[in-house]
Amino acid sequence: MNSKKDRTVVITGGTGGIGFQSAIGIARTGAHVAITGRNRKRGEAALQRIIDETGNDGVELVVGDVSSIEGIDALAHALVERLEHIDVLVNNAGYMGSAPEYSDDGVEMHFAVNVLAPWRLTWALLPALKAAEHARVLNITGGDKPAAIDPDNLQAEKGFRGLMTYTHSKSAMEAMSMALAEKLDHEGVTVNVLFPGRASTSMTGSLSLSALPGVMKLMYPLFRLLFKEDGGKSAKKAARSTIWGATSAELDGVTGRYFDTESKEQKLHPTAYDPEVQARILTVFDGAAPSRPVQ
Repeated sequence: MNSKKDRTVVITGGTGGIGFQSAIGIARTGAHVAITGRNRKRGEAALQRIIDETGNDGVELVVGDVSSIEGIDALAHALVERLEHIDVLVNNAGYMGSAPEYSDDGVEMHFAVNVLAPWRLTWALLPALKAAEHARVLNITGGDKPAAIDPDNLQAEKGFRGLMTYTHSKSAMEAMSMALAEKLDHEGVTVNVLFPGRASTSMTGSLSLSALPGVMKLMYPLFRLLFKEDGGKSAKKAARSTIWGATSAELDGVTGRYFDTESKEQKLHPTAYDPEVQARILTVFDGAAPSRPVQ
């Protein structure tokens, strides 16, 4: 990869939570870091904090929303206009909702943000990734340990189950990442999945009783205790795997792998490697993948 000071790292959802702490850690290496977020005011505050804490003035904010195809494409254009190359793309932005919701494109929101967005944004930014030497894509997963994927329930067709719908979308993202790694292998761009672990963030803090299915509602007090506000302490710890993934030479040339919160390689659920499952996921992207990368 380029030297640390020449390295450009893009972190979606980098204005808060794990993405914000990841940006701080990566900025400390001297890299040029671009964080993205939907809210300009919140983003500018996060930007200033990163600069103040790291002394790195090579950090910038790009406002964008990855919940719709139009938003993803607009963000890609904005990034390409500002960056000559991208050494590391961290698809960190995530969504967890308490009620059924659909994107402007009619896609179930968990699938839209957690699966479709990293796929489409990566393809749209491919020229900028290829302009770097040995570029990396890091897709940040969530939930708990790798779980099975039901290809007949990719968009909660069998019923919305809150937290379980979120974790299932992350499993689908893992399978998508394995397919993406294979497709980009000949482009010289690697794709890996990282698991940060549990953290108290605005997303986990918004977890409501209605987001827990069935008997899991009895565990709501425990969830509130696990994800209580801690001033960013758990998010900082969780960011370690992303910082490692973006900066470590151990990932040079490594693709199609999964690394846990301790940055140790583990196996995903067998369904993530199943070509038929991957094909079912990619079918949802029909008409959503860009016909050509952003120029």
